[in-house]
Formats: sequence, structure tokens, C-alpha cells
Amino acid sequence: MSFWNQAVTVNGTIKTEDLGVTYIHEHLMVKPQLPDASYEAYTLDEEDKSRAEVAAFAAVGGKTIVEMTPIHYGRNLPALQRMARATRTNIICTTGYHKELFLPPWFSTKSEEELYEIVMNEIVCGMDGTDVHPGVIKFGTSYGKITDQEERAIRVVARAHKKTGIPISTHCDKGTMGIEQAKRLDALGVDLRHVLLCHIDSALDVTYAKKLCQMGVHICFDHVGRELENHDATRVQMLAELIDAGYLNQLHISGDMGKKEYLLAYGGGPGLPYILTDLKKELLNYMDEAAFHRMMVRNPANFLTGRV
Repeated sequence: MSFWNQAVTVNGTIKTEDLGVTYIHEHLMVKPQLPDASYEAYTLDEEDKSRAEVAAFAAVGGKTIVEMTPIHYGRNLPALQRMARATRTNIICTTGYHKELFLPPWFSTKSEEELYEIVMNEIVCGMDGTDVHPGVIKFGTSYGKITDQEERAIRVVARAHKKTGIPISTHCDKGTMGIEQAKRLDALGVDLRHVLLCHIDSALDVTYAKKLCQMGVHICFDHVGRELENHDATRVQMLAELIDAGYLNQLHISGDMGKKEYLLAYGGGPGLPYILTDLKKELLNYMDEAAFHRMMVRNPANFLTGRV
């Protein structure tokens, strides 16, 4: 079985060239499954508002969003199907597991074989009782460490990837543990060209980002829009330096705006249009349009369809 050379969206497969401008790590419908009231800020469960945010993204040229809400994190696949149709955008979903804090309560009670079969069932049969199949597989690690349960998730995801070819997209908490994730996947026989490490910009360390690129993985700058007072100057400079160092083909930009205060439709900002408007203007002071297009269109398309 292989899903390479096609893009799997919530409403079926599409041609690579139809992906267009892609945000590779976002959350549109999400509800952390924890009783802590602090996670209310991360609950995006108003379909009309999330649809309006996607429409705003489409209005400035956006075409595809990779929705990274995994198992037991509040996925709502029927809502995403409706949203994609209403806004004429592509939405790609994920299977797999989050970091330990957000793992299902049953995770530690199941064998790795059982955890693997859960992921494979979602890939083959559809997720959450729907006909939606995932376009990426996720795992996450905790801040500054990889727990025993996260080690199990890494092995499960690596195995599912090698079986199906579906690319791996990870959660690096506050940018940490990227090197450790890559080393583990490499030891498990995963081709690191099919791995995207997310939140790497949160570490604000360009030397660290270069080391990851040297290992062969893709990396995502997806915490843009948090430092609007200086127009994301640090991240812009980091991207410019990485491009100058020859790593353009491994770079992605997204917003990971899975929080009410980041989204215009929920009363926050800067909103999904930001990357294609204000941030783009700032980036073009340091790179050309072709480089921006590469990060927003060609790199995601290549990654999502195995053409790396």
C-alpha cells in the first residue's frame, strides 16, 4: 500500500498541482480532552467561526490547510468536510498521537501492536467512523524530553509510515527534541526526507535549525504572528539565513493558530491571512518571490505527495 504521489484531503484525493498555497500545520476544529479550564482557550469548536477563518485564508490566495488535530484531541471530520466544500479549499487531516499530556487514557494500556492497528485502521478504513482518510501521520514529544509513552508512539508512527508511505509530521514542544526525534526515526529505518518537524522556530536558534536541515528533515516555522510588534523580525532573519545556507527546499511556514486569541473570527489576531499578507511583505525584503513560493507551494506539495 502506498499513498505517495497523491494528496489525500477530507473530500478525497487531488492532484499535486491542485494543492496551491499550503499551510502545513494548523488547527481548525479542536478540543483538548482535559478538564483543565486553561484549555478552553485552545478549544475551537464553533464551525461557523472556523469556516469564516478559512474563507479569509482563501480570500488572500490560500488553497490548502493541513489540520493537525490527532486522535483524542477533539477532531470533527464532518465539520471539516463541510468547511472545505463551503470555502472551496482543501483540508488534509492527520492520524496518530499527540505528546503524552494529550494521549488517550487507554494509550498506556494497549500494546504497540494494538496502537499500530488503531492507526492503520484509520488509514485504511477512515477516521472516527467517517470515510475521511489521513494525509499525514503525527506524533509529539514533551518539552525537553521524550517519555516512555512517546517512545512507543514514535515506533508506531514509524511503522505505519513505512507500511503506507504517508509522511510524518511531528510536534516538537516549544521547538525542543527535534534532533532526538530525527535520530530515533532514522534508527527505525525512516527516510528523513519524509519527516516534517514542527514548531522549530520556537527555539529561536538558527544553528539548531541548520543542524536539523543537515540531518535531512523538513522543518516548519509555524509560530509566526506571536511577535507582531517587530513583524516577526527574528523568525524572518532566521529564514533568510537558512535560505542563504542552502536549505530552502526543506523550509515550510505555517501559523499553528489553534487558539482563540490568534484567529480573527474568534476575536483575536493576526488570523490565517497574516502569512500571505503582512508577513509576506516583510519576508520579501530578504528573499524573492520564488523563494516564498517554494516554501508555501512547492515544498508542501512535494512533502505531502512523497516527491522529496
